[in-house]
Amino acid sequence: MSSGLTPTEKELSEKAVSKLNLAPPKHGGDLAYWQRKVGNQALNWLDLSSACNREPWPIPTIEPEHWMSLPDQTALLDVAENYYGRRPTALGAGSQHIIEALPLLIKESKESRSLKSNIVFVPRIGYQEHAFVWRKWGFELAYYDSIAALLDENFAVAVIIQPNNPTGEWAKADTLSAVIQHSEQQGASLVVDEAFIDPCSERSLLSQNAVESWPESLFLLRSVGKFFGLAGARVGFVFCADKWQTILKNLMGPWPVATPSLHLVSLAFTDVEWQTQAIDSLRHRQSAFIERVMPKFNTIFDSQDSVLNPLFITWTLDSHEYAEQVFDMLHQVGIHTRLGEGWIRVALPAMEEIPVLDKALIQLLRGTGGKNQGPNVGMTRGELA
Repeated sequence: MSSGLTPTEKELSEKAVSKLNLAPPKHGGDLAYWQRKVGNQALNWLDLSSACNREPWPIPTIEPEHWMSLPDQTALLDVAENYYGRRPTALGAGSQHIIEALPLLIKESKESRSLKSNIVFVPRIGYQEHAFVWRKWGFELAYYDSIAALLDENFAVAVIIQPNNPTGEWAKADTLSAVIQHSEQQGASLVVDEAFIDPCSERSLLSQNAVESWPESLFLLRSVGKFFGLAGARVGFVFCADKWQTILKNLMGPWPVATPSLHLVSLAFTDVEWQTQAIDSLRHRQSAFIERVMPKFNTIFDSQDSVLNPLFITWTLDSHEYAEQVFDMLHQVGIHTRLGEGWIRVALPAMEEIPVLDKALIQLLRGTGGKNQGPNVGMTRGELA
């Protein structure tokens, strides 16, 4: 008996089998792993592996009733609307929670939208969970190096990270608008991850009026973990067409975020004075980093191929082997960074951490004597302070 599927449809159906047994990607600098591996020495490392704000929003005392009440999202959604200029469609336990939900939403909607493609385009270098989550739910991955290249492709979904983590690169506003239109025309979906955009919020799609009539294709993600430094609160938002609201809420459940987190993020969003001070601090810290620290990193990395972001700086090195070598060398002077395939990302330090970092890099430069020699020092952050 015929299945009723054309060969192309049958092939797509077979590819859509989930792969939930895949090994997940490694996350961040995983300082806890290094502390278990190295021992007490790593307890005093200066941890610049996470790109979250090293001068985070100050946490006030949490009243006991916030631990005793079931979560009510309404108050946070109200202040989020004021902060973002548009009311979020839904919130989740970090933008990661929303990333996890989107493949199931797209699977649910594919038939009604007559979407034939099963291909998801992701940046070749970028937050790895985007690629992993689509792959584990049976979508076929393709990679792009230039966002403009998406204009020549047919896809079910494309993911853009704005600005990209870890490369720090930005999509041009006109290119991004063209990709939104291209996605809409082919009935595809576009995921724009703006987790790192808060220090440059004027470049957000929410601020540019590029989406006055919200396209059905567009899913915009925002996070409080980066600029506010509240990664542990696990709060993220999605902005999308109203038709997806019920599906998203059903996928994420009735209480995706704990009451204390809802309360704290509401306070952070209304703390305009801190937000203004934080933007100024990031500028001053970046200037100090560029002047005092960056030339030393350029020498140690033997590379000036770097991209500056308000929250992090990423260097591309001439080989992955050398990146691993330098990563280990930095450990010898108590500095923990984020190692990738031929790149190293360094979080912008807190102002009080810059002298500690500067002293460690001087010690490393004095101890190595050249690119191919390992350090002969083993100082920790505590010993440098």
